[in-house]
Amino acid sequence: MQREEHSLTGGGGVRIVYDAWTPSNVEGVVVLSHGMGEHARRYDHVVARLGELGLAVYAPDHRGHGRSGGKRMYLRSIDEYTADLHLLFGEVAARHPGQAPFLVGHSMGAMIALAYALDHQASLRALALSGTPVVPGSGIGKPAIAVAKVLGRIAPATPVQALNSAYISKDPAVVAAYDADPLVYHGKVPAGIGGAMLTQMAVFQRRLPSLTLPTLVMHGASDKLVDPAGSRLIADRAGSRDLTLHIYDDLHHEVFNEPEQDRVLDDLIGWLKTH
Repeated sequence: MQREEHSLTGGGGVRIVYDAWTPSNVEGVVVLSHGMGEHARRYDHVVARLGELGLAVYAPDHRGHGRSGGKRMYLRSIDEYTADLHLLFGEVAARHPGQAPFLVGHSMGAMIALAYALDHQASLRALALSGTPVVPGSGIGKPAIAVAKVLGRIAPATPVQALNSAYISKDPAVVAAYDADPLVYHGKVPAGIGGAMLTQMAVFQRRLPSLTLPTLVMHGASDKLVDPAGSRLIADRAGSRDLTLHIYDDLHHEVFNEPEQDRVLDDLIGWLKTH
């Protein structure tokens, strides 16, 4: 796979950096959406497997993340991410005319992917989601949710709580690499991004029945960062007649970075082959 780094100008003039991975013979196209605080290059091993299918892969660093511009992790609405993603899809369409892309997302990136798919189903081939935040964690009560939404609107830059990196994977090497990665955000999560995600979860509750795309849903049963109940809810409420759900016993949040990652990637590749 040949990798080229490109950029586009997102809303507010923010520079969005993305990688374009191209196999020698392109059979299809994937847009890959990474999770909160990380960046697209953490998915190089996933891209390598996608390339084996002849899939060209476009993977942006979301605004405020990785190599892209914008204040770190600053957000008021998920729409800011989906608008950037829409611009990228425009560039993908220009390079691969007539190819309806797959959209693959993990964690917050899966939330972005699902939000985008609900508005642009006709332009996509299929949707694959990993660790999607759809319901608030069990430790968050209704009063706390209400406060987070309000604080996210009036003081979005306010630092709230840092993510526990030990929860991303049970592989110590993965956690160590994550902690040492200078492109990963290691500070407290600002209120704006948390409030935006909680607001988007409420939107999903209403809109999931309108999802008709072929959809793959994956989640680690031992995920302590995002409640697996959200992925089960997608499977229960989505309107798609072609929906596959995998809940992996004993896997943590980053199912693509667990010791059992080959099994997870085999499931993803097998599903993509059939679609």
